This record gives sequence, structure tokens and C-alpha cells, in this order.
Amino acid sequence: MFRFGITQPAASRERRVRIEPAQRASRQAPHADPGRVEPASGRTEVVIHDNEIPAFAGPELDRLYGTLYSSLSYFRTCGGLDGASTYAARRNDEIRALFLFRRDAHKVTVINEGMRVPAEEICRFARHMFFAYPSVRQVHFHAVQPDRGDIPMLHQRFFCSEDFITTLPATQDAFLARLGPATRKNLKRHRNRLERDFPDFCYRVHERGDATEADIRTILELNRQRMAVKGMATYINEEEAQSIVRLVQCCGAALVATIGGRICGGTLMYRIGENHLSKVNAHDPAYDDYRLGMLCCYLAISEAIACGARHFHLGHTHYDYKTALLGQWQRFDHIAIYRSPLALLGSGRDALKIARDGYKLRATRWFTDNANRKHSVPWRLARKLLEVRRTTKRRLQA
Repeated sequence: MFRFGITQPAASRERRVRIEPAQRASRQAPHADPGRVEPASGRTEVVIHDNEIPAFAGPELDRLYGTLYSSLSYFRTCGGLDGASTYAARRNDEIRALFLFRRDAHKVTVINEGMRVPAEEICRFARHMFFAYPSVRQVHFHAVQPDRGDIPMLHQRFFCSEDFITTLPATQDAFLARLGPATRKNLKRHRNRLERDFPDFCYRVHERGDATEADIRTILELNRQRMAVKGMATYINEEEAQSIVRLVQCCGAALVATIGGRICGGTLMYRIGENHLSKVNAHDPAYDDYRLGMLCCYLAISEAIACGARHFHLGHTHYDYKTALLGQWQRFDHIAIYRSPLALLGSGRDALKIARDGYKLRATRWFTDNANRKHSVPWRLARKLLEVRRTTKRRLQA
């Protein structure tokens, strides 16, 4: 949607933007602060590290956002930092916002995603981009969750992604107590049945480099088999599989469940800051009756609690086990902010694409949610056609 507002100048309690490094001397005169006096208490100092990722960025990104696509672990493993600059907003010696961004002649794009960000920090960033770079007409954030206020600037905002996030208590017993009675009963019953029928069932968590590529790929293959049983194709092609292997071994863990020494299920997850993020949860379809997939996810959450994690991300797409394990749906938006109405008109093609993609995704989500709830023949047929479309698209992409 479009929201019209007045683009206000930087607030009086902000310091002017300072562009670093010193090689940018030709731009320092209009944009630099002398820096001789420390900012007064409560004021915000903004610094832009042009074409640079400073050493403090990695730990601060993990502390502030704790998500995979806002971590240097992800970018350094999978690429995407070419030509990136860093924006840091600091108040009282503490960084309050940190964005990696890429700039071309007329557009600034923030490349870290999946963040919950105060709306005032989004506005502050846009104001300073327009101030520091006079040719920039639009500023883009992808998959962010603004909170504590609206955006009083000319902008578009459309739903673009989702996640199911479980807030974790301090102990495993406390988490179990929070589950619904039916969920607690079913977890206990299915685990007891599994261990009674297969006394050698066990699981281990392999940290980072201790997780072997063979184990990771076996879990990915179980995911492919499980999707095939549903008549769907997995979204994980070979390139994605290689990325998952590298990321698990760099900043994650693999929970590997075995029966008779053979892998029967598991969970691949990443650990960023105080958050654990499930990437793949899979099991051998032969153990469907034991709800092994949900059991593996529950065990992964229990391990996250033991490690002191605050949140467990279950990923996009609604499945009943996610809400049963206390996952709460979270919406993330694409936000495009424009310097002026004239800048919006000059960016018409980009604006139309953002609107088209936003409405298309919203319609798809509405259709899927209703198809999941309906059992009539037309709804089942429509859902099947949607699955065929998705499968065909994934195969073409592979």
C-alpha cells in the first residue's frame, strides 16, 4: 500500500551523518561532523562506513537481530557483501541500529533481512541516505518487521515473508508445561511407542564442524522423500544443499536421530546470537505413525533451551506441529521509501513491481490458508493445482 506523509528533517537530537573512511574527504565538508565533542546523553550519532564492513559489525548484528539473513556468518559463507557499506546509529555508546546496504545511482537497498526494527530507526536511516547521497530517490528494506510507530514518509509497504517463532522459557520443563495437554500427551505417547518398538532409537546433536556432510545430506534426502510422499518437490536444489552444508558447519548444528545405526530423522539448524533457526526438519516416511518429525523438532527445541536460546524459529509455511510447539506467526514486509512524490513517479516500474508482488503473495497466502481449512471437492482440487504449480516451478528452477 502507499502511505503518504511528510518527510521530516533529521530530529534536533540527532547528530549529522559522518561518512567514513577518510578517503571520502571530498564529501566530508557538507556531511561531516567535526567530532571534537562527544554526543550529549540521549543524542544519536550516525556514521556511514562507505564500502566497508567494520570489525564490530558481526557481533553487533547478531546481538541486535539474531537472524540468519542479518548475520555476517551467512554473507561470508554464501556471498553477497560485494560493494556493501555499513550504517551505524549509536546512542549513549550503544549501537541501536546497524544496516548493511548497497547503493547505485538512485537507489539504496538494505541487504540484511528478517529484522525487527523500530520504525524510528527505519525513518532515521532513510533521512540520512537522502541527506548523504543527493542522487538517491528510493530506499528499500526487505523482510523487516517495523515496531513502535508508523513511518511518516512517502512509502510502500507490502507483506513479503513470514516466520513461526517460539519464545523459549529458561528450562525444558517450563516449555513442556506450556504446551497444550493434547500435545504433551501425544509427544510422550509417540516417544514411548518409538522407544518400545525400537529400543536402539537414539539421537545426538553434532555442533558445527562435527556435523558431517554425509549426515546433513542424508537429512536433506529424507526431506526430499517426505515431500515426494505428499506429491511435492523439495525447494532444495544442489546449490542450496551446498549452502546448507556450509552454514551448518559454520554456525549451526545437526540433530541426528538413528534406529539400528541408520539415520531415520533429524533437524538442521543455525545458531545466531540468542536465537536458533530450524532450516530443515525431516524424517523417514516409514515412521510417520510415530510422529517422528514433530518429535525431532521438539528435541531440537529442548536442545536450544539447554543452550540458553531465547527464541526458536520454525520457518515459513504453516504446519500444525509449528503452532502445537508454540510457534507464533510473524509477518515481515518489504518497505520502499521515496524522497518525494516526484521520486515516486520516476520510480514507477519499481513501485508497480513491489505492489504486484505484494498483492500476489497476499492472495497466495489467503488461498493456501483457506484451502487448508476447507474439505470440499473444489477446494481440494484448487489446492492440488496450486501444489502442481509450485512443483513445476521448482523443477524448472532446479
